[in-house]
Amino acid sequence: MSLLPEGAAVADAWIIEPQRTGIIARAAEFWRYRRVLWFLASRAVTDRYKGTTLGIFWLFARPMIPVLITAVVFGGFLSIPSDGVPFVLFFMTGIIPWNLFDRSIMFGTKALEQHRGLIKKLYFPRLIAPCASVAPAVVDGLIYVALLAGAALFYWWKDGVFYVKIGPFLPVALAMAFLSFCAAMGVVLWTCVFQTRYRDVRFSLRYVLQFWMYMTPIFYPLSLVRAEYRWLLYLNPLGPIVATFRWAVLGVGEVPMGPLISASVIVMLSVVVGLWFFTTYESSTMDRL
Repeated sequence: MSLLPEGAAVADAWIIEPQRTGIIARAAEFWRYRRVLWFLASRAVTDRYKGTTLGIFWLFARPMIPVLITAVVFGGFLSIPSDGVPFVLFFMTGIIPWNLFDRSIMFGTKALEQHRGLIKKLYFPRLIAPCASVAPAVVDGLIYVALLAGAALFYWWKDGVFYVKIGPFLPVALAMAFLSFCAAMGVVLWTCVFQTRYRDVRFSLRYVLQFWMYMTPIFYPLSLVRAEYRWLLYLNPLGPIVATFRWAVLGVGEVPMGPLISASVIVMLSVVVGLWFFTTYESSTMDRL
């Protein structure tokens, strides 16, 4: 028995199909909404400095001031060794991958709350929210790279030595930056969900990241740590990532190949598990917003 009215054309019928699921279907949907991703990402960057008197000046002042303070304290007063390169360059090659990791987590954790109004009114893949919210961290990373290039040119003029090793190893640095970003997303996909349930996650996360930072060789070289205790640093996936990034850019330090391979596997697994967790609890999380 047909449910269509007598004489109705088949072309007027609605065909209702079950929603496609799976990785390929979700990836295709994410791609269809890429303009939403771009819009939210650009708004996250512009809103950060909207209403400030100095505006774009803070894009460079915010990363540059901590670098100068750290260089004076650790490189000047404490005379921390820097593997034969100026401490400013040593520190910046550590802070670039770390800042990408740290800032991405802090921005991404509040993503769902930040876009609560839009999420309740419109449909788009919810994964876009945390991906767009980390855009300011990516912009900060690019600014750090520009500052690093400027500092390298300054020391080239001052010392007659260009400390940055431009060559075939620079793609390794890009790979380490990508791994650092993936490590952050592996954490964000959990914390942005927990933040909707427990509002103090973002505040407690700040202290966890501060401890994490000192367990990462940003201010000090791996050679400063005794060999029998160095494995403790390698338990931290960011440790070998930061050390390899510095080696690829400045040619100093070492590449802990075994810990680096382990860290890469852990980071990729964290992203996969994070995507599973986010998609599993996506519906219940939206109900809590």
